[in-house]
Amino acid sequence: MADISIKVLQPADSYDLASLDEIKALIGISPTDTSEDELLQMWITTYSDIIATTCRRVFAKETVLETWRGDTEPFDTDNGRVFLTHYPVADGDIQSVTGPDGADLSGTYELENASGKLQFFNTSWSEPIRITYTGGYELPDEAPPALKQALALLVQSARVWQSRSMTAGVRSISHRESRVQFFDVNQALQKMGGPGPLGMAAGMVEPLLSAYTRYYV
Repeated sequence: MADISIKVLQPADSYDLASLDEIKALIGISPTDTSEDELLQMWITTYSDIIATTCRRVFAKETVLETWRGDTEPFDTDNGRVFLTHYPVADGDIQSVTGPDGADLSGTYELENASGKLQFFNTSWSEPIRITYTGGYELPDEAPPALKQALALLVQSARVWQSRSMTAGVRSISHRESRVQFFDVNQALQKMGGPGPLGMAAGMVEPLLSAYTRYYV
């Protein structure tokens, strides 16, 4: 496995996978209903981060300097390849590719835009390789629909979970014409149980994320 050092030169303006308006449309909240906006925005940011962490990558477009080191193919051998951590990557967004002696390696590789793969040809080089480039999605507008849908499912699950927690422990005792309602914490915890919002949506979310997960080999 390669050793990758990443220095962010220009962070993204937003790391949210969808806008507030998009999420409200996806989960069926009227755009004129602003009663939950603050909470929804918090969930959007939180679950966008959880999705990125689950997929082991940064989706937002950033400018970064990556330094690659490794001792096995295909990272530091002739005609090797590297998979950039931020993708997709446009042809014009790679600023420089240099070898350990500062040699310019531009023009010696082929870029696969969608995956961020750099395949090197007819060149000899060894570690470290330093690559400065801009990659990822301009969020939230460019986020793939599958990621937006996954985020909406998680936000909706959080809403359901919150609603359940507010009523799960309510109990009532009646005697003749009198009735007393109170909140039983133990009953609430027993009824809520389960895996929480993440577990509730996992079966639907995981297939949506599988194609966008980065695997390190």
